[in-house]
Amino acid sequence: MKRQAFLLGFFSTGGQILLLRELVSSFNGNELLIGIAFFGWMIAIALGAIFGGRIKIKLPPTALFIIGAIILPGLIIDIRLIPLLLTTVIGEVIPFSTAALCSMALMIPIGFVSGRLFTAIARREHRPAASVVVVYLFEGLGAFVGGAAITALIGVVFSTLAMSLAIGAVVVILLFESDSRPGILVQAVLLMAVLVLIWFQVSELDLAIDRHKYRAYRVEKTFDTHYSHQTILSRENTFTLLTDNMVEAVYPDQVGTENTLIPPLLYHPGIKRILIIGRAEFGIRQLAGSLTGLMITAVDPRPSLDGEIDRYLPADGPLLRDSDDPLKYFIRHNSAHFYDLIILNPGPPDNYRNGRFLTERFLGLTKTLLKSDGILYYPSDYDTDRYISPEKKELLTVIFYTLEANFRHVHIWPGEKTLFLASDSDCFKIPAGALFARIDSLGYMPQYINQAYLADRLNELRVDRLEQAVSEKSGINTIEKPILEYLQAIYRSQTGPLDRNIVPYIFKENKWVIFIPGIILLLFLVLVMGRQKRRRFGLFLYFTAGVVSLSLELIAFYLYQATAGSLYAEMSILIGVFMLGLSLGTYYSYRINKENLEFPALLLLLTAAVILLVTHHRINPGALLFYHIFFLFTVALATGSLFVAATDRYYYGRAEVNRGIGYAMEILGSAIGALLTTTILLPLIGLPWLLGAIIIILILSLVGAIITAG
Repeated sequence: MKRQAFLLGFFSTGGQILLLRELVSSFNGNELLIGIAFFGWMIAIALGAIFGGRIKIKLPPTALFIIGAIILPGLIIDIRLIPLLLTTVIGEVIPFSTAALCSMALMIPIGFVSGRLFTAIARREHRPAASVVVVYLFEGLGAFVGGAAITALIGVVFSTLAMSLAIGAVVVILLFESDSRPGILVQAVLLMAVLVLIWFQVSELDLAIDRHKYRAYRVEKTFDTHYSHQTILSRENTFTLLTDNMVEAVYPDQVGTENTLIPPLLYHPGIKRILIIGRAEFGIRQLAGSLTGLMITAVDPRPSLDGEIDRYLPADGPLLRDSDDPLKYFIRHNSAHFYDLIILNPGPPDNYRNGRFLTERFLGLTKTLLKSDGILYYPSDYDTDRYISPEKKELLTVIFYTLEANFRHVHIWPGEKTLFLASDSDCFKIPAGALFARIDSLGYMPQYINQAYLADRLNELRVDRLEQAVSEKSGINTIEKPILEYLQAIYRSQTGPLDRNIVPYIFKENKWVIFIPGIILLLFLVLVMGRQKRRRFGLFLYFTAGVVSLSLELIAFYLYQATAGSLYAEMSILIGVFMLGLSLGTYYSYRINKENLEFPALLLLLTAAVILLVTHHRINPGALLFYHIFFLFTVALATGSLFVAATDRYYYGRAEVNRGIGYAMEILGSAIGALLTTTILLPLIGLPWLLGAIIIILILSLVGAIITAG
């Protein structure tokens, strides 16, 4: 039973991570889908656990593991190919509602198998409480190993598809126990042979899939990094970099290149040292080589891209690469090095990974590297050449006032790409004639940003229309209330009729939020009253363990990413520590065998939530990793203990009870936390109120535990 429970955690967590990664990649890097996909996953596990204890056809764990090992790589291939069914345009954004439904549906098969496995494995032990706790314990240990292995190997040794086959191979081979040394040796040799075969052969399958997806192009290279799935395409001497199924850069693209580099040079002719957040090889590097005295530093956390890009694009021009997360680069910078210009070009703010660069905190950090007369430049993808829709207006306004909260002067250019320039120096108030004259002083004749083009683009009517659009004061994008990603989702929703009705209601209208506390309170009242209330309240403790632990885990991940930057190696440490703490908390609480463990567990969770609320913004950047490690470990310990306490209440003295119900109740709470916490509630009510709501749930659970203690 212990071996199978360990393999359940290894397979379930591994499959979950791989499916989430592939979903984000196929749907344009949209992190908002993670919570929705997680919701589908949790609901499927809960249904699998419940039905596993009720249906008459009870498949053995071995059969379920084999079924899961076959399904997982098939789902990875389906997810990678599904954009072909939804659009024929390379890099086109999939409608949010469609992507959300696909994300939930594609998580169901493996989630359901995982839930069935939990019940099937727990059924092998005749004592219900003992079996549920032991399976939960070893599942956590297996999840820790699976998460760490995937994070270490993805993008380094295996692709996502190869890793799914490797997980299936490990599970199936290790299912068959052997007590003899020759048998163990045969297993080890067989496993190594299969993994080597996967390593050599699956790369060709990855290439074949992308060739099928992008049939109109030549696929030069396809591979995974820690951050994303990358594909380099070519057609008629044009090269395209796709990141997570979205066009990140094209070469040659003279219009985009000149828009990214030339405008700030017109306001500050003395610019020499330039820092770029994003890739500089797709035209910017080459254009800088045509200008005198420029030195460009590009910060991007994907070093494996460097050599691949250099194989296809000219390496002319001054460029210093720094393979670091941009946020970490700013935190760790040497204060002796200052830049004349910082260009933010990470892509549209569709997710927290890109949106964090347009927060008050990050923009404040940019000033530490800018000279006193330096310029921060953000070339956005929003078209304001003519009509400015209400959704686009709201986005532009938030960006404008977030910049204005950090810089004394903010200037905007209308056009097919709306350009934002910010500085503490009043360098933007110069006559149009002087601006035109500076084009001639560049030592390079732009093909597009010339006098005739600028005279039309900076037409007084167009500039006034754009300035009027951002004249109404609005909120700003902050770590505590990140609204930009959600405004971006609303803006993109206008392209489809279903999204146009659903997405604004979910992300903008907040009246429906008032029903959430009512539903939780109703569940509390139903379980805290009536006969056998002590036992029945165990279900509410299960629910609390799920919703609170997953909500706090997601909040910690979000805060770490937003305040310290996040490489996947560090995320693996955070995930691993959480799963390890969950197992240790379960093991210790089960071994001491004391009653009323829910009280110390709830108090520990309450203390951790309060400390996070009052201290998360005061931690030294160098200590952030240790801070979140300690926080997640504490939350996990308390959650494991609370799970044992809930199990002791609900299953004590009930040998024939459905052993999947308690686990399903915890998973249901986790599903609600996954769907609501960082996907919906964070931008609606903000981080302080969100943590306050979690604290109220914990206090409610304490009150209920006291009432039902007798």
